Amino acid sequence: MNKSSRILKIAVLLGVAVVMTAHAYAGTPAPPPPQGMVNLVQGRSYTITPLVSIQYSFASGEANYYTPGALTDGQIASSVAYSDPAWQGYTRGGARSVVIDMGQVNTVHQMQERFLHYPSAGIYFPRTVTYSLSMNDTDWSIVGIVSSSIPLTTTTNETQTYTVSGLDYQARYVKMTFTVDVNVFADEFQVFGDSGVVDNATVPKITPPVTYPNAYLAPGSPQVGGIRDMVLIPNGYYAANPAIENNTVSQLIPYVGYQSVSGAITDFMFDAVLFTPYGGAPSGGNYGDNLSTPTNLSDWEYYLDNTFSPTYNLAALDSATAIVKKDLNDPGYKEKVEIAIPYPSPAETNFGTINGVQENLSNLSAQEQVLSWYVDQVLSRWDSAGYANLDLAGFYWYSESAGFTVNDSETAMLNFIANYIVGKGKVLDWIPFKDASGFADWSTLGFDGAWMQPNYSFSNYPPQELAETADACKKLGMGIEIEIHWNALTDSTLRDKYYAYLDYGVTKGYMTGASHAYYQNSGPGTFYTCAESTNPTLRAIYDATYQFIKGTYQVPTAVEEIPGTLPEKFNLSNNYPNPFNPTTTIRVTLGRSGMMSLRVYNVLGQLVKVVDEGYKAPGVYTYDVNMDNMASGVYFYRLQQGNNFMTKKMLLLK
Repeated sequence: MNKSSRILKIAVLLGVAVVMTAHAYAGTPAPPPPQGMVNLVQGRSYTITPLVSIQYSFASGEANYYTPGALTDGQIASSVAYSDPAWQGYTRGGARSVVIDMGQVNTVHQMQERFLHYPSAGIYFPRTVTYSLSMNDTDWSIVGIVSSSIPLTTTTNETQTYTVSGLDYQARYVKMTFTVDVNVFADEFQVFGDSGVVDNATVPKITPPVTYPNAYLAPGSPQVGGIRDMVLIPNGYYAANPAIENNTVSQLIPYVGYQSVSGAITDFMFDAVLFTPYGGAPSGGNYGDNLSTPTNLSDWEYYLDNTFSPTYNLAALDSATAIVKKDLNDPGYKEKVEIAIPYPSPAETNFGTINGVQENLSNLSAQEQVLSWYVDQVLSRWDSAGYANLDLAGFYWYSESAGFTVNDSETAMLNFIANYIVGKGKVLDWIPFKDASGFADWSTLGFDGAWMQPNYSFSNYPPQELAETADACKKLGMGIEIEIHWNALTDSTLRDKYYAYLDYGVTKGYMTGASHAYYQNSGPGTFYTCAESTNPTLRAIYDATYQFIKGTYQVPTAVEEIPGTLPEKFNLSNNYPNPFNPTTTIRVTLGRSGMMSLRVYNVLGQLVKVVDEGYKAPGVYTYDVNMDNMASGVYFYRLQQGNNFMTKKMLLLK
C-alpha cells in the first residue's frame, strides 16, 4: 500500500467525511467538454460523505477501492473490469454525496458521472443520481435527478453515464449524490460550463433540504401496530427436523410471560410474536428473494397451514397467552402478532392457479394477485380461528433487502401490497439487514415501520458498530433488532456480543426510546432454552433480556474496593504498566462465586488470548499477562461473570 492510500484508509476509518486530493495516474482521458465549455472541477479536491456512517462496518473494505483524487483527475477507466484503478468503489451506507468547491462562482451548464454495472461482483448502477448547486455550501438547489435508464436486473457488465444538461446557473459549489444499495463504482465527476459568470446565468431557487426524523421508531408506535418488544419465532418447513417448526404451548409461555427460576409467571415478557419461515420450503425453494430457488403456491399454502395449525404456532400462542394472562390476573391482555409474507420471486413463471388464473410471477400484475391472495388467506383464516387472546397487528415482509436487482417492479410491488394491507386495517413492517438495499427508503417503499439489524453478533465488527447502527436507526426513524447468535449458549464471546446490544441500548437510548425486534434461533428458541436452563450463565441471558424489555437493565459499573474487606462488587483494574512490553498485570475483583472469564481482543474484536476462564469464589485475583507473541498495538481486555462485564484498553509497544 502506498503512503497516500495508507493515509486515506486511516482517514476513512476515523471519520465520516473523506477529503480527496488530486492524484494523477496513467489512464484513459475523460470525455472532453462540449464545444465552448471547460471542465470546472478537474483536478479539484472533494469531500465524500455517506448518508449514514460506515466507520465501524464497511469502511475498511471500501478503502481498498479508493485512489485519492481519482474522481476529478481527468481519467476514466479503460475497461469494465472493476479492478481498473480508475473505478472508485463505495459500499452500503445508503448514498454518497460528493461536494466540490470550485474556488469561485462559475456558470454551470452540464454535470455528469459514469458508473459501472458488474452484477456478479455485487456492483450495480445507482438507482438515482441527484445533482445540486450552491453559492455557500449550505443552501442547495437540486438541478437534476437522473434515474438509471438500464434495468438493475441486467446481468451484463456495462457502463452508464448519468447526465443533466441545458443548465445556465451560477454556483460556487457542486454536489453529486448517488444511491448505494450494495456496491457502486464511479470513475469521473465532470462539471462543464464557463469560468466566471456569463450573461443570463441565474442563481437557482433553493430546494428545501431533506429532513430526517432524528428519533427512533417509538415503542408502542401505531406504525408497528403498538409493538414494543417483538420476538421472532421461526416456523414453517424444516426437513431435517420438522418438530422444531411446531412451537408448542409450553415452549411459548416463557415468551409471553416472564418465568421465574421456580417456573412461576410473574410478569409479561415480549408483547408481540413474529412468525417467520425458517429453513426452506417443501419444493426445495426458499421463501426469500433468491432467484435460483423460488417458491410456488403449494409452498405458500404449506406455510399457511403450519402457521394456522390447530395444535401448534398461532393456536399454541393463543393458549399460552390465556395461561399467562390468567396467572397475572389481566383478562383483557392480548399478545400482538405479525405474520411473514414470502417473496413472490419473478423467477417463478409457473407459480400455480389463483382464482382460475395460472400466475407467472415475472409480471407485476401476477405478483400483486398472489400477494393480495395471501393477505386475504391470512385474514380469512385468522377470523375463522377466532383467537381470543391474540391481536393481529400486521404483516412482515420476509425479504431482508429491497430486491431492486432481482425485480424490475420491486418499488411498484411493495407500494401495492403496502396500500392493500393498509386498506385492510393492518400494517406492513420490515427488518432489513445492516444497510440493506433500500433501508434508507423504507417509508417511501411503503413500509409502515422498520427495525434494522446491526448484524454485530454475526460479524467481525468492533462493538462500536452497534452505536453506528443505532445512530443510523435514529436518523431514519427506525427501530432496532436485538440479535443473539445461535451458538451463544456455548460460546462466551458470542454471549458477550449479545450483552453489548443491551449495553448500547442503555448508552444510546434505544432500550427505552425505541421499539425492538429480537432475533433468536429456532425450535424452541434461544430465549426459551435460557429460561429453562439451570446453568446460571444461560439463565442470566433470559433475566437480562427481561430487564431490558422493562427498561431496568443496567450496564455494570466498577465500584472501588474497600481494603481489608471481602469484596462485594465486580471490578476490573487498569493494567500496569500501560503501555507495556511484553507483560502487564491485571487485577480482578469478584463479589460472588460463579463462572468467569478474562479475555483479550484486538481492535477488530477478534479473540487473541484467554487469560482465565472457569468457576471462581469471591475474591481478588491477580494475573500477569504475557503478550510476547502479539504485534504492537491497542488491545482490549474483558472480564465477564454472568451478565456483568467490564472492558478496558491497553497498549502493547515493542
